Amino acid sequence: MSYDSIRETLQNYYFDCLPEIAERIRVKVYTAMDEYAREHKGLSAYRLKAKLYETIAETVEPRIFADIPYFFETGALVAYCDGSFNRGADHANGWLYVRNRHLFSDIDPHALQVYNAQKRNGLYAQCGIYTDMLHLGLPLKKVFKVGLRGVMEELEAAAAACASEKEEEFIACAMAGIRALCRIAQRFSEAAKAQGQTVLAQTAAKVPLNPPTTVYEGLCVLAFMRKALGSLEGMGFSSFGRVDMLLQPLYDRDKERGVSREELLDRITRFLLIWDCTLDRRKPMEKWCEYEMENSLTLGGCDPEGKPIFNGITELLLEARNAEGILYPKMMLRYSANSPQDYLEMISGPLLEGKSFSLFANDDSIIPALLAAGTDREDALDYAVGGCWDILMPDVFIHNSGEYLNILKPLEWSIHRDTQKMQETELYFEPLEEAESFEELYSRYLGFIRRVLVQKLAITSRGSRIWDQVNPVGAISALMQPCIPGRRDITAGSSKYCRETAYLCGFAESVDSLLAIRKLCFEQRVCTVSELFAQCRENWPDEILRRRAIGAPSYGDGSDESAAFVGRFVEDIAQLTEDLPTAHTGKLRLGSNLYTEIIWWAQRTLATPNGRKHGDYLSQGLTPSRLSGEVSAFEVLDGLRCTDMTQFAAGSSITLTLPAGRLDKSRLVDFFRAAARSGFQSIQPNLVNREELRAAQTDPEHYRHIIVRVCGFSAPFVSLAPHYQEEFLSRALLEV
Repeated sequence: MSYDSIRETLQNYYFDCLPEIAERIRVKVYTAMDEYAREHKGLSAYRLKAKLYETIAETVEPRIFADIPYFFETGALVAYCDGSFNRGADHANGWLYVRNRHLFSDIDPHALQVYNAQKRNGLYAQCGIYTDMLHLGLPLKKVFKVGLRGVMEELEAAAAACASEKEEEFIACAMAGIRALCRIAQRFSEAAKAQGQTVLAQTAAKVPLNPPTTVYEGLCVLAFMRKALGSLEGMGFSSFGRVDMLLQPLYDRDKERGVSREELLDRITRFLLIWDCTLDRRKPMEKWCEYEMENSLTLGGCDPEGKPIFNGITELLLEARNAEGILYPKMMLRYSANSPQDYLEMISGPLLEGKSFSLFANDDSIIPALLAAGTDREDALDYAVGGCWDILMPDVFIHNSGEYLNILKPLEWSIHRDTQKMQETELYFEPLEEAESFEELYSRYLGFIRRVLVQKLAITSRGSRIWDQVNPVGAISALMQPCIPGRRDITAGSSKYCRETAYLCGFAESVDSLLAIRKLCFEQRVCTVSELFAQCRENWPDEILRRRAIGAPSYGDGSDESAAFVGRFVEDIAQLTEDLPTAHTGKLRLGSNLYTEIIWWAQRTLATPNGRKHGDYLSQGLTPSRLSGEVSAFEVLDGLRCTDMTQFAAGSSITLTLPAGRLDKSRLVDFFRAAARSGFQSIQPNLVNREELRAAQTDPEHYRHIIVRVCGFSAPFVSLAPHYQEEFLSRALLEV
């Protein structure tokens, strides 16, 4: 069956019509809310948000499409938007945030100035002011279990138990949010009825007010909640969660009723096309995230008893993706050493065809890390993967993601004596040349990392405590535990777990630099620390010494020396974060990931002791440096054998580039089972033929089938701008 007409319909709407519609809705909502705020001075953020919900619900413009049997398009969000108030355009849902965001700076203007200087100078990156307003998972368990009607009943019971005005305001705000969702669904039902789409009108009148009873209704709920909740809250949603877990009971009922597999596959394909068409593939990826739609779903993993999941919904979603070349939603694939053979073969198949659609999340490493961080077993087993690689528990937990901590930057500033940046950021990193031993130098460097974290978290933890005064999210909170029983908004700290995270960036370069310093300056005494750092300051004029630095033990080289040091390094960083402040409760969660900053952060990173020159690419997450030379994939996987990966509860990823033609399906499955035992948490694999990729650069029309994993997303290789193609081609090709 051809779905070209659906693609054409959606793309015409998304890119030719929707921007004007979304702006029209924004203007109407802003005008109405400005007038309301003038007439009702002194209202809290909760009271204003309740009115904003109501206003948006009455202003959205529900759109029904003839060939798409779902109700979802409110008109309030441009195609590129994930729900965020300003992603791709300014949206109606941002009125309250825009009105109140000054509070983040008012709390301490100087602290915000320092915080912005530290971000601007590359010490870290963060999504949002103090708080991450992206990367949320959709909390859907309540909707699938009791429907919005059941959520409203829970809120009504909680209203009677309120013990303070703040609790009353939260419950009132949450009720307004749930009523708004119900009203938008009602308006979709009315629109469908007016267009003669009886089935769709009846379905919109039934769900999500009530829990879904069929796969079709379940897909309607997914589509509706993604768009409607996004239209209301101003927050970005990056994950549908574990779709094969949510839909499998409905699939079983459908099969009992005699619904054919062909019908279910068609329904699922049409559902996926809604999101895949939000990507405008007519344009090349020129900038850092144009192909990043922040939309994912998670497949596989295990059930509450720990048994592997590979069910009919899993198969149908993968089959639809493979047949139609679906990039969005990203399908994040959980697996383990005990995953069923059929499942591993099915998820491996596209790689052998030159199509790297997915991230592979390793239950054998991620679940123990979550448990070690204090996550209840039920929640740990139920994690989802959102955004690019984020470990989510959408129904009980939101956390700051995109929280990159550049651990290489303090070393760089100390070596290059960048006093101007230190003054701007109010951080000072002493010269390391004075150290009389490697242990002294290493201890000072760890102190630099702690210094950055102490200042960052002191600022962000205090600033994020006023989040609910800026933009409470009552509708989201009503769908999550334990917000209603605690009668407190998620932005006010009702999250079940601590949300602060730190992704260690420049991991390989930092490890390799420390190993090079130890080897060349303290063990072999080839040069002094001052002489080595002088080479960095001059961008490595001595090529012979540079080759010796590159040839020192390095992360992922298979040596006992590097493996032991990596284990020590991770343990030491974990220990120095034990007592750091967080906004509410719990400990900072560590991980290691990096996005397209591997290019533009690298351009601003001067030469380092591992032989890396100014501007050379950085590594993604726990990926070894591309200076390491020829190493095998299994040596790389063995690089964490001395590392306690339970320290990385925020999640980490490695990007592996493997040669095409060396692995068949059986060997690739064996590779994934070995990877599951390695300790690596998430793997982003590519199987490539470099000659074929070079040919694709000159003759793109014949190679549009090649899909590569760029970083936290996938894209056709020929759609990448030349500088992104060259970065991809520069990645180390591992032996297998």
